[in-house]
Amino acid sequence: MKRQVKLIVGLALSIICLCFSILLITDAIPTSPKKPKYVFYFIGDGMSFNHILGTEQFFAVKEGKGEIERLNFSKFATRNFVTNYSVSHPVTDSAAAGTALATGCKTANACIGVDIHDNELRSILDVASEQGYMIGLVTNVGINHATPSCFYGHTSDRFGFPKLVNDYISSDVAFIAGSTIMDMKSGPEDPKYEKVTTAQLAERIRNAGIHLTLDIEEAANTTGKRVALVANDKENKHVPYVIDRREGDDYHTLLNHSKAALNYLQREAKDGFFLMIEGGKLDYAAHEQDAVATFYEVREFAQAVQLALDFAEQHPDETLIVVTADHETGGMSLGWDHYEIRMNMLLEQRSSAVQLTKTMQKMRAEGKREWKDYKQLLSDEFGLWSLVPVTPEEEKLLKDDFYNIFLKYGPMVDGLYNKSEFIVYHAIGILNRHASIEWTSLYHTGMYTPLFTKGVGEKRFLECRDQTEIPRVIASLMGGQL
Repeated sequence: MKRQVKLIVGLALSIICLCFSILLITDAIPTSPKKPKYVFYFIGDGMSFNHILGTEQFFAVKEGKGEIERLNFSKFATRNFVTNYSVSHPVTDSAAAGTALATGCKTANACIGVDIHDNELRSILDVASEQGYMIGLVTNVGINHATPSCFYGHTSDRFGFPKLVNDYISSDVAFIAGSTIMDMKSGPEDPKYEKVTTAQLAERIRNAGIHLTLDIEEAANTTGKRVALVANDKENKHVPYVIDRREGDDYHTLLNHSKAALNYLQREAKDGFFLMIEGGKLDYAAHEQDAVATFYEVREFAQAVQLALDFAEQHPDETLIVVTADHETGGMSLGWDHYEIRMNMLLEQRSSAVQLTKTMQKMRAEGKREWKDYKQLLSDEFGLWSLVPVTPEEEKLLKDDFYNIFLKYGPMVDGLYNKSEFIVYHAIGILNRHASIEWTSLYHTGMYTPLFTKGVGEKRFLECRDQTEIPRVIASLMGGQL
C-alpha cells in the first residue's frame, strides 16, 4: 500500500514538473502578435547614440534638470542596435541606408529603391498598400530627398530628383510633407539630368491631380484627395534649423507637418495607416559638426515621436512605433577631456553655423571689415569670450581666418548640404572642444545605429541584427512579406 502511494505521489510530481516545464517553454516562445492597425516608422537621419545622449545631457543642463533628461523614445523598454553598411561601402550613404530601411535589401551607395543590378525593389509601402493601409511620409527636407524617396522611388542615382518626383506621382502615397521639392536647375552638366526648377516640379505634381499646398490646415483637412504639403513650392529652399527659428519661422516645422499628416490619415484611412517621419535636418547639422543645432533637431524629432505616443494611448492594442536611424553622421564623441562633459559651455549658442555664416557674409557685403565687429558677433551668438574662455592660440586662429580667408573671399568648408566660412567652422570647433565634444568626420561613419520599438509586436525587433531586418519585421507584422 505504501509503495502504491509513493508511486502515485511520484507520478503526480512528475506530471506537475512536466506541466511547469511546458509552461516555461511556452512562455519563452514569442507568440504571434495581432496585426497593428497603425504603424509609425521614425527615422532620425544621421542619429546615433551620442546624438541622443548629447541631447539628453544638453537640455538637462539648459533646463536645470540635473545630469540627464531622457528623451521619450530612449525610455522604451525594447531597445536594440543594428549594422548599416552598404553593398559598395563599409560606410553607407542615406540612399543605400534608406533603401535598406524601406525595402529590407542592401544596395550600393547612391542607389534608391534598386539593387546593385538596377532592378527595382519592393518597399514596405507596397506591403502597406496590399494590406489596405493608407500611406503617409513626412520629412523636414525635400520630399524627393534620399530617405523619403527610398520608400517610393527607383533610381541608381539619388540626385535624379525629377525622376523621383515622377515615381512619387505614380506611387500610393496619400500624404507627403516636407520643406520643398529638390530641383535640378543647377545640377551636374550631364544630359541624363533633366534641368527643371522646383516651381516646375510643383506644377507637375498639381497636374497629376495631387493637392499641393503650403497651408498646413488646408492639407490636414483635405478630403478625398492625395496631398503634398511643402514650405516652399517656388525654390529649393529648406526650412531653418530649430535653433535659427525666429518670429514667423515656427509654422512649417517637422512637428506641425507630422500633426497635419496624422490628422489627415486618422480621418481618411479606413483600414489603418503607415506613417514614416524623418528628421532630415538632424543629419545636415551633424554634417556641419554643429552640436547644439544637432541637439535641437533631435529634440524636435522626439516631439514628433510624442505625437505617436499620445495616439497610442488612445489605441494601445493597435499601434506599433518604431524609432531608428539610417546611419551616424559626424563621428560625434562626448567627453574627450579628462572624463568631463561641459554642456554649460554651449548654453549661449544662439544660432547655427550656417546662420552665422550668412550673418557674417551680410556684414561683409555691407562693408564691415573690422575684427572687433566680428569678435563681438562670435561672442553674442556662440558665447566665445563672454562664457567660453578663448585662449590666445584660439583667437589667433580665428583672426587668421578673418584676415587671410574671410575678407579675401577665400574657400569655405563644405558640410555636404551647406558651406561655412572657415572662421565659423573653427569657432564651432573651439566651442565644442571647450564642452569636451569632438567630431571625427564631416560625413558619415560606420557606427551602429539604434533601434527602439513600442507597441504591437515590439519584441520581434529584438531579433534584428542589421537594418534590413527592420522593414521585414514590420512587413511580417502587417501581414505581408519583403
